[in-house]
Amino acid sequence: MIKNEFLIRSISAVLGIILLGYVINVGKIIFLISLGILNTIANWELYNAFKKIGIDIKLGYVVLLNIFLLFFVYFVPNIQLVFFPFSIIIMMSFLTTLINNDKNNLTDIVYTLFSFIYTSIMFLHFLLLRNLENGIIYVWWVFASTWACDTFAYIVGILFGKHKLIPSVSPKKSIEGSIGGIGGSVLISIVFAKYFLPAVKPFEAFILGLLIGIFSQIGDLSCSLIKRFCKIKDFSRIIPGHGGILDRFDSTLFSFPVAYYYIMIVIIKGGLIWF
Repeated sequence: MIKNEFLIRSISAVLGIILLGYVINVGKIIFLISLGILNTIANWELYNAFKKIGIDIKLGYVVLLNIFLLFFVYFVPNIQLVFFPFSIIIMMSFLTTLINNDKNNLTDIVYTLFSFIYTSIMFLHFLLLRNLENGIIYVWWVFASTWACDTFAYIVGILFGKHKLIPSVSPKKSIEGSIGGIGGSVLISIVFAKYFLPAVKPFEAFILGLLIGIFSQIGDLSCSLIKRFCKIKDFSRIIPGHGGILDRFDSTLFSFPVAYYYIMIVIIKGGLIWF
């Protein structure tokens, strides 16, 4: 049984990396559509998770505005609409509440807005980073550093982990593993930059690795916190042996935004170009 599970996880991981590599390198409309699909599935997973504890996210609004936001950022990158999706979600959620005469539905509105921020806004930074000059390399830089953090944290935690990190949220994670994860992220970030981004200074790569090492673990723990809150093990079973989209992209949901703003401010030195 254990061997079969390991085989399934391995095959899924290899196929996933191949597919991810194709989407990242091809870019353009393929990347946009793929990101929209991932985002929509993540919306659906979060909807189902909160539904188990009696919270009704307005999934239709979230998905439609997710698609709207991605396409506008892709086709009209300079348009200023940062607050527009939030305004629409709030107004339409209140409209639905008023039509249904459900005065106790304010909790659903709050969680609807949260689900949009946690999925759509965070996933949007994948597109923002990919759209930059050298975007392909930047995206791989962030993925490589994030994966290194996960891998090193797991290995160091297994070998040396003695002190629990946050046992109430994730009992298996240790402080030693967390430190190892940060170290692995920093190491891979520096090595990657040296060979693929020679214009990036080692100290700049060090800081990016440090940020990714910290924030990717916060992303992982936030996902665990939501699952504990909703009393579920995985968000879905859409990826054999790995769970759902949110289970696999939890770390990157936090590492990509922080990496995007760091690269824009420090590496490119072009300030922030949001929309």
